[in-house]
Amino acid sequence: MTSSRPEILLVDDVPQLLGSLERLLSSEFKVHCANSGPEALQVLANNSSVQVIISDYRMPEMSGIELLKLAAERFPAIARILLTGVPELDMACDAIQETRLHRFLCKPCGPKELLAAAYSGVEWNEAFVAKELKTELLVFSNRSLSAINRNLEERVVDQGHSINCLRQLGIALNKDLDLGGITQIVANATSEALEGRGVGVTIEGPDGTNALGCAGPEMSTRMLAEPVTTMDGTIGQIIVDVVNSAEREITTVQQNILAAIASSTAVAAHNEFRRQQRDEAQYATVFALARLSERRDSVTGKHLERVSEYCRLIAESLAAKGEFGNLITPQYIQDLVLSAPLHDIGKVGIPDSILLKQGRLTESEWEIMKTHAQVGADTIRSVLEQNKTQSYLYMGLDITASHHEHWDGRGYPLGLAGDEIPLAARIMALADVYDALTTQRPYKDAWTHGEAVALIEERRGNQFDPRVVDVFLSCNEEFSECMRVSRYDQLELPPTLGPVLKLG
Repeated sequence: MTSSRPEILLVDDVPQLLGSLERLLSSEFKVHCANSGPEALQVLANNSSVQVIISDYRMPEMSGIELLKLAAERFPAIARILLTGVPELDMACDAIQETRLHRFLCKPCGPKELLAAAYSGVEWNEAFVAKELKTELLVFSNRSLSAINRNLEERVVDQGHSINCLRQLGIALNKDLDLGGITQIVANATSEALEGRGVGVTIEGPDGTNALGCAGPEMSTRMLAEPVTTMDGTIGQIIVDVVNSAEREITTVQQNILAAIASSTAVAAHNEFRRQQRDEAQYATVFALARLSERRDSVTGKHLERVSEYCRLIAESLAAKGEFGNLITPQYIQDLVLSAPLHDIGKVGIPDSILLKQGRLTESEWEIMKTHAQVGADTIRSVLEQNKTQSYLYMGLDITASHHEHWDGRGYPLGLAGDEIPLAARIMALADVYDALTTQRPYKDAWTHGEAVALIEERRGNQFDPRVVDVFLSCNEEFSECMRVSRYDQLELPPTLGPVLKLG
């Protein structure tokens, strides 16, 4: 349990700065202080209520990155924030990749920014702890259901065929399945295990939609319903004929088998619900980082929503014209819409002095700015190491790394040309440029739609893929309408993005 005030740990080897930070935060938090990395680890070991650690980067004995890396290993629930007065790209990359950093703050850090970062860390910690508790409950539920299934197997050991059906069902349900796949597999297995009876299976998803599956002959008027129940309540039922085609009524042993199938079904459905929630939570976290980079870059309005919509318009137009064969499928378009907001996520690693500069960047500053593509790709790659099942993240990796490449090979960071550039990045390149041109920024006025269209058409074949430009020209009025609606704050979110974008 946490105290009435959230607890945080401040780490800095400069006593004056440490005291200043403590005075600033003590009105809102219970503050612990440490002058070094080893002392900080001791404080964490003795205070299980600490929710956030804010550490300086340069310290003797142990750097801030080394400290936060150890904290991530030993106390994973604690949100980690790095504070430094000497922003360095390599250091930022190390911090993001090695410590699973929650926030990166540059000195001098204003009171509001520091307080906001501390409260954000507390929220992250509370969400992490809640998720861990849910995981423990799920493990307990799975073990309990496994024990029930083992007991049932012992009771019906003489039913070899039915037991084999149960085992095959367990193997099938261990695969990646959506609810529709689960209900159909369960229906088939139930009918086979219960002497070919008619079976109907229904499961209600978290969004209220029903998944249906059926197998065997047409159902009679005499039916038995077995509820599918998880720790959250009843989510569906398996309905079977009481009498099969040979006029044999269902036996007590078969009813036990039906109950075992319902238990396995509940576990599979429950795991699918949690997978969806985990995926949404992961996307919300990555999208929040993308939103943070957008806000640091002084981009206002619904930039991320607009570029997602622009990418969707281009991809759907390409598919309608039969371009790129079978590559642009509905799943491809969904992944593109989900991954488009991640295109500038690497800007979180660019110092404010460069990212927020009003005037023209120097050559050296521009070289640093261009590294945001590689930083973003490295960030997404680190997320993929933890979850390799999300197809949109692979596309997000392509987009972050290559959306500044040019068709003629004069872009960055690798100077790719033509079809060497992933299609998703080519689509994103045009969408991003159109939005940058038609929106007002601190350093420029917004261009008209016509001016933006003219420039994009002019750069057909050098900066942009000619085929992408051609479909853009065919649907550019929809771009204009999207921009108009966005200015009145009426841009609707794509259905696949709604739940997570609202979290951003």
